[in-house]
Amino acid sequence: LRVLTILALSYEILPHAIKLFRVKHADVAITVKALHSPQIVTALALQEADIGFMFSPMVHSALDQEHLIDGRMVCIAPKGMLSARLLKRGSVTLGDLSKVPVIGLDVMDPVGRSLNQAYREAGVGLQFALTVQTYHSALALAHHGLGIAVVDTCTAVSADRTRVDVLALEPAVPVPIKALRPAGRPDSVIVRAFVRCFQQALAHTG
Repeated sequence: LRVLTILALSYEILPHAIKLFRVKHADVAITVKALHSPQIVTALALQEADIGFMFSPMVHSALDQEHLIDGRMVCIAPKGMLSARLLKRGSVTLGDLSKVPVIGLDVMDPVGRSLNQAYREAGVGLQFALTVQTYHSALALAHHGLGIAVVDTCTAVSADRTRVDVLALEPAVPVPIKALRPAGRPDSVIVRAFVRCFQQALAHTG
């Protein structure tokens, strides 16, 4: 089984999915590659893999896609950076973020684009002293107290709650998670089983 995934899904979700899959399919050899979304689309279109998992929906005539779950963006704040009022509320608005250092996400990233659009629509102009390409890089910087990371719920699973606070972002910025596979191929029992295990792993992210 050849599996492709974006980095954000490779740290916690994918290992959990493989563990579930191994219970019934211990004899299936699995190869995994963590790639950026465009690379996943290209590889699947060329039938170089059996299944791919990513955030943004990609329309491609050579691919079938299945919606698995809607994640959302959350705020990862270094301990002591947010007010007690916000911590008690358990959520942060985009306006609240204008008063604190925020780590920017690459605008070439589909979720980074959605987030920047949400900032614009809310009339919040943020100046990013730090901008990163991956969600886990943002999380690592938050762990070291360098700013607030706005990341997806799957990345947030890796947050060290002794070092950071995790709060909901309002209004919600959805992160649709999709499974993609080459179109026109017979539906494999093994691929279908793995997708279900992946969906179960996602359901545990909350």
